Amino acid sequence: MLPYPFSYFSSLVKPQKMFANRHALTLWQRFFTTIFLIALLVIPSSLQTVQLTSYPLDQFIDGIYDPLTEQVMADLASHSQLDNGRLTYTGTATYSDITFGQKIPQSIGFTYQFNTEQLTIRKGETTLVETPYQGFETSSFQSKESLTAAISQAWYQQNRLPISLTITLISALLLGSNLLFIILGATFFLYLTKKSKLFHLQSVKECYNLSLNCLGLPTIIACFVGLFGQTVTTVMTVQNILFVLVLLWVFFTTKFRDRA
Repeated sequence: MLPYPFSYFSSLVKPQKMFANRHALTLWQRFFTTIFLIALLVIPSSLQTVQLTSYPLDQFIDGIYDPLTEQVMADLASHSQLDNGRLTYTGTATYSDITFGQKIPQSIGFTYQFNTEQLTIRKGETTLVETPYQGFETSSFQSKESLTAAISQAWYQQNRLPISLTITLISALLLGSNLLFIILGATFFLYLTKKSKLFHLQSVKECYNLSLNCLGLPTIIACFVGLFGQTVTTVMTVQNILFVLVLLWVFFTTKFRDRA
């Protein structure tokens, strides 16, 4: 028997080895293998996050763009001009949640203050975004889509590290939860076969180890799928489908019985 972790990798190719080596992993080896498989899935999403230049602000703060109605955007498109990072507004319209210049809006909901040199977004008295117009253009004020894109990019560049860490953490939690769910689910159903004399699975340890062996190859393939830019949900779907197929492959090859 090869030493760990080589013994684990040697169990990933042939269904006979996946089943036969179900006794090989100790408690700590099972723990580290589980963490390793989760880490494999997190690598692609982490690389994708590093490459981001913007992220939708409304994904973090729901409803933050609601004050930017069609009327407001039509007014901005007609009466705003950006020159050297300074915004000039020539309109006369007034809004409860949007102001121009030095006046601070008093609404308790989301508010926008389009100052001459910076945009400030608040909720009540709490400042959520405060950004200069350096990354904006006059065309940014021509539609809600272009303005929200400029705001999201400016906000992301100001808070890149914490946002990236948050996105990575959320991805890790989703991927880890999915992996643990399918491992524990498979372990439970495999353990139910203990009641039948037709199968040779005798303990939770064996069932968990077999699940890890069957999950290795699907996780490696799912990792490569993620490296090609696929989303977290796609990566999880690929992993889940391949895991079921590999488990069926082991069953039809070995019938969950050791060779006589």
